[in-house]
Amino acid sequence: MKYNYKSKTAGLLFGIASLGGINPHFASAAQTNAVINSAKDSFVVEDIDVAGLQRMELGTFFNLLPLQVGETLDPSRIPIIIRAIYSSNSFEDVRLFRDGNKLFIDLKERPTISSISIEGNSDIESEQILDAMRKSGFAKGEVFDPSAIKSIKIGIEEQYFAHGKYSVKIDDKIIKQSRNRVYVKFEINEGDPAKIQRINVVGNHLFSDEELLDQFELSVGGWLSSFSGDDQYSREKLSGDLETLRSYYLDRGYLTYNNTSTQVSISPDRKGIYVTINVDEGEKFTVDDIVFSGELILTKEQLKAIMPLTKGDTYSAAAVSFAEEQIKESLGYYGYAFAKVVTVPNINEEENKVELTLYIDPGKKVYVSRINFLGNETTNDEVLRREVRLMEGGALSTSSVERSKLRLQRLSYLEEVEVETPKVEDKDDRVDVNYRVKERSAGTISGGVGYSDTYKLSLNANVSHNNFLGSGKRIQFGINKSKFVESYNLDYLDPYFTINGISAGVGAYLRETDYGEINLYTGLLDSVGIDFNLGYPINEVTRLNFGIGYQDNELKARGTQSQQVIDFFESNGQDVRADPNFSYNLYRFNMGWIRNTLNRGIFPDRGTSQNLVLNATVPGSDLEYYKLDYTIRHYIPIAPKWTFLSSFRASWGDGYGDTENLPYFENFNAGGSGTMRGFDTNTIGPRLLTRITQTGNGPIGPDPASGSGTFPLPPEFDFLQPERRSAGGNARVLGTLELIFPVPFGEDNNSLRTSFFVDAGNLWDTKFNRDKFSDLAPDQFAKVPDYSEPGSYRVSAGFSLQWLSPMGPLTISLSKPIKKEENDETENFSFNVGKTF
Repeated sequence: MKYNYKSKTAGLLFGIASLGGINPHFASAAQTNAVINSAKDSFVVEDIDVAGLQRMELGTFFNLLPLQVGETLDPSRIPIIIRAIYSSNSFEDVRLFRDGNKLFIDLKERPTISSISIEGNSDIESEQILDAMRKSGFAKGEVFDPSAIKSIKIGIEEQYFAHGKYSVKIDDKIIKQSRNRVYVKFEINEGDPAKIQRINVVGNHLFSDEELLDQFELSVGGWLSSFSGDDQYSREKLSGDLETLRSYYLDRGYLTYNNTSTQVSISPDRKGIYVTINVDEGEKFTVDDIVFSGELILTKEQLKAIMPLTKGDTYSAAAVSFAEEQIKESLGYYGYAFAKVVTVPNINEEENKVELTLYIDPGKKVYVSRINFLGNETTNDEVLRREVRLMEGGALSTSSVERSKLRLQRLSYLEEVEVETPKVEDKDDRVDVNYRVKERSAGTISGGVGYSDTYKLSLNANVSHNNFLGSGKRIQFGINKSKFVESYNLDYLDPYFTINGISAGVGAYLRETDYGEINLYTGLLDSVGIDFNLGYPINEVTRLNFGIGYQDNELKARGTQSQQVIDFFESNGQDVRADPNFSYNLYRFNMGWIRNTLNRGIFPDRGTSQNLVLNATVPGSDLEYYKLDYTIRHYIPIAPKWTFLSSFRASWGDGYGDTENLPYFENFNAGGSGTMRGFDTNTIGPRLLTRITQTGNGPIGPDPASGSGTFPLPPEFDFLQPERRSAGGNARVLGTLELIFPVPFGEDNNSLRTSFFVDAGNLWDTKFNRDKFSDLAPDQFAKVPDYSEPGSYRVSAGFSLQWLSPMGPLTISLSKPIKKEENDETENFSFNVGKTF
C-alpha cells in the first residue's frame, strides 16, 4: 500500500510523505517490486539514506529523526517520523521510500528569505515594521514560512489602525530566486486617515463638554487641523486624553472619579470616527489629615514645608505627585538617589474626606564608584570632568548629576549629552555615573567667499577652534575683507585659567571700517588694539567678566558732513570742513554680569540667559563715554520639540567728563538681522541731517569799486537735507516673541531650527535738540524730526530658519513690517552665512 500523510504547522501545508514505490534517485526499476501491503510487511531498517539537504547538516537531521538503524519500521511509526521531521519547520515536502531493508528519505527544504522590501508607507517607518517582523521570526536570512504572511499583514494593519487609518490595504508579492531563496515585497496603500466627527462626554454635570474637551489633544478639527492633525484618530492619543480627563477631575478633588466606559465606532465608509466617553464624576473630597510614615530622613517640618496641601484643602492629585517628586529630589541631595515615596489615600466617603499617608523609603545611601565619559574622541577627559559636580567616592546627588549634564550641554563643542547611573555589580550602594557625549565639530580652517545682507560679498580666511587639542581652550586667527570692514584678529581664551574656573583671555586686532557701506555716516575708522579679559564664577549659573584694553584710532570723515558729525568735531575743538581727520587714543574698561540657566550652548530650548555689560573708556582717554547693554532670553517648552522664546534688550550710552555726548560712531543702531528683521540694515531711528548753506551774488563791500562776488546767506536761508543714512542713537529697546517648532523635514536634526517670530523695538537719541535748528526758515524747520521721542516703535513678523551648515552658521529670514515710520526702508528677505546667532 501507499501511505500519505499531511501535516499542518501554523496553518500551513508542509508536505506529503509516502512509503512504497522506488525513488529513481535511489534505486533502479528492477527494485520496484518491494512494496509493503500490510502490517506484516514491517522490516528491520539496515540503512538510512537521505537526499535534499542543503542548509541543514546531516547530523542535525538524524538528531530530529526518531528512528535508528537496527529498529523495526512498521506503518504505525510513519506518522511519528513525519511529525518529527516537520517539527523543525525547515521542510516543505518529505517523502519516504523503501528498497529492501533500506529506508530512503527524500526532502525538500523551505526557501530562505533573501530580502524584504516595503513600499508606499509614510506614516510608519519601514524599520519599525521590519523590527516587528524580526521579533516574530520573519526576517532576511530566516526560513520562509508562507503562513506567516497573513499574520504579518494583520500586524501591519493593526499598526495603521492605531494611527487612525482604517482604509489601509496591503498586498504581498513572493518572488522566487535562485538557490532556493525568495524575495518578499509588501506594497502598502495607506489611504486617508479617519477623521473624528464627534466626541461625546456622557455623565458630566460639574463641568461642561466644552471645558472638558478643551483638555483633549483630539478634536473634531478646526482651521489648523491640517497642520496639527488633531482631528485624526489615534488610539495612543485617545488613551492620553482619557488620562488627562482623569487628572483634570482628580486635580480638583474628585477622588472617586471613574471613566466607566469608552466606545469608539467607525462610519461604514471607514472615514469617520465617533467617540463616546462615559464618566462617573463622584464627589469632591477635602484633606482630613496628612501623615508621613517610614524612615524619615527629613524632619517633619521639612516634609510639611514641601507638601503644598494642608488639612481642609481640596484634594489635588497634582499636588500629591509634586510632593512625592520633591521629597525624592530632596532625599537625592543627601545621597538617597533611589528613594521611593508612595501616597496611600484613606477615603471616608460618608464625609467626603481623605487622609493621606506618605510612605517614605529612602533606601540605602548611594555613593559614586566611577565617573566615566563615553564618545569623547577628541575632548580630553579632564576637560569634561571639570564640568562635573560629583566626586568619585562621594555621595550621589541626583541634582548634581543633572547639573553636571547641563554644564556639559552648554559646551559649544558638544552636541548631545546623555547620563546613566547603573549600579555596580554586587554592590547595591555603589553606582557608576556614565556620561555619553556626542561631539560636534569645534574647529574650522576655512577660506573662501561669503555673502550676507550686511557685508555683501566677503573674502575670509579663518583658523579657529573652540576645543584646541581637546583642551577646551579657544584660539582664533582671522582675516576678513568685505565692502564694510577689513580686519585681522588673534584671540585666545582659557576657560579654566585656574582650577576654580577663573577664565583668562587676550586678543589683538587691526580693523579698517567704512561706515558708509552699511547705511551709516560716510567716513573711515582705522583701529588697532589689544584686550585682556578675566572671568570670575560667582556660582553655578552666574559669573562676572572684567576686561581692560588699549585702542589707537584714526577717524577720517568724508564728503559733505551732517550736522551730527560737525557737532562732534566742534566739541573736540576741530572744524571737520578744514580738517576731516581726527586721531584719538582710548583706554578701555569693560565689566559684564552673566546669569545662564540654558540647557544647551547652541539651540537651547529651555532656561534663561541674562547679560548686563558695561563698556567704558577710562578717565583720561581722549574721549570719555560709557555704554550699557542688558539682554534677557527666556525659553519655555510648551510641547515636545515646541518652544516659546521671549527676549528683551535695552541699551543706553552717554558721555561723561569732557565728552558731552556719546560719540556718533559709538551710537547704537537697529534694523536688519539680529535687531529688527523686516527692516534694512541700520535704517531705523535718527537719520543724518545736513545743512546746505545758500549763497548770493552782489557787491563784496560798500565801495562799488571793490567789485561783486558770491557770499553765504544768513542761516535762515539754509536748506535742510535729511539723509537716508542712519545717525544711530544713544538709547535702544528691542523685543522678540518667537515660536520655535520642529523642522518639518528633520525633526531629530539638532543642527536645524525653524521659528515664527514677532520683532518690536525703537532707537532714539535722548540728546537730540530740535531747537538747534530753530534758526531755519519755517518750511525747513518743519523737516526736522524730533529724534529724542522714544514712542515711534516698529513691529515686524515672519519666519526664520537657522542651520549650522558646513560653511558656518546660516540664517534665512522671511519677514514683513507690521508697523513702520515714514522713510523706513524695509527688507522682506535676508540671508546670512557665517554670522553668529
